[in-house]
Amino acid sequence: MPASPAQFQVEVVANRALTGGYFVLEMASSQANPVAEAEPGQFVMLRGEWGRDLLNGRAFSVLQPIDDRRFSIMAKVFGRGTARLRDAREGERLTVTGPLGRGFPAAPAPGDGRTQLLVAGGVGLPPLHLHARVAAASGRAQAVELFYGGRSADDLVLTEALADWSVATTLATEDGSRGNAGFVTAPLLERVEAAARAGERVELLACGPTPMLRAVRAIGLEHDLPTYLCLEEMMACGFGVCLGCAVPVYGPKPYKYCCTDGPVFEAREVRW
Repeated sequence: MPASPAQFQVEVVANRALTGGYFVLEMASSQANPVAEAEPGQFVMLRGEWGRDLLNGRAFSVLQPIDDRRFSIMAKVFGRGTARLRDAREGERLTVTGPLGRGFPAAPAPGDGRTQLLVAGGVGLPPLHLHARVAAASGRAQAVELFYGGRSADDLVLTEALADWSVATTLATEDGSRGNAGFVTAPLLERVEAAARAGERVELLACGPTPMLRAVRAIGLEHDLPTYLCLEEMMACGFGVCLGCAVPVYGPKPYKYCCTDGPVFEAREVRW
């Protein structure tokens, strides 16, 4: 069962710049907090002491629950909120609400026979990076493979740990500066087709830009594979009050909400 969310205060304890404009923000609370139990794909809402300038928090997938008080997120500047966080200094106070949402299914147990193909793009890396971390820590590194794409080599970050965890990783860049040249969905499709020929059971877990998620969804549906998409929508609250993160779905109701029903959805239910 996912941990019950809470609202609590943290202080920034580290802010590490990465290549490509990405950064990792590490925070710590004075007491134990429930983000320690966050599942891959769950998220937190962060808000600084910003006065009236920015009233709403910003949503970020959990990158790593470090211990019962500390955790980290990875982000890139896309607006005023992320710019504030990029410039946050040690000791700066933030309000956290989380962990929120529904995460990815766990990695298969050894001997299960399934392989999860994790597909990440851009700022969609954190939940899948955490998924790979959890899989490796539980002796399931061989049950997951990561396909990670970006525009250039500078957009591929935090890859060293994947080798340390013995997680098979395929990289792709649109400009060909690292890994395969082109979109990451090209080597993914090759892997899926090879699995089909061999009778191998695979499932897809993806997080990244919407065009990439649409392509992964199409591959999953075409090959009749269990496919899970971690979506990103604008949200102001994170727990189903503002109703600003509606996702079109098939079913008795035309919409579900990214914050409470997701952010992870089965590809078949998303009405794209």
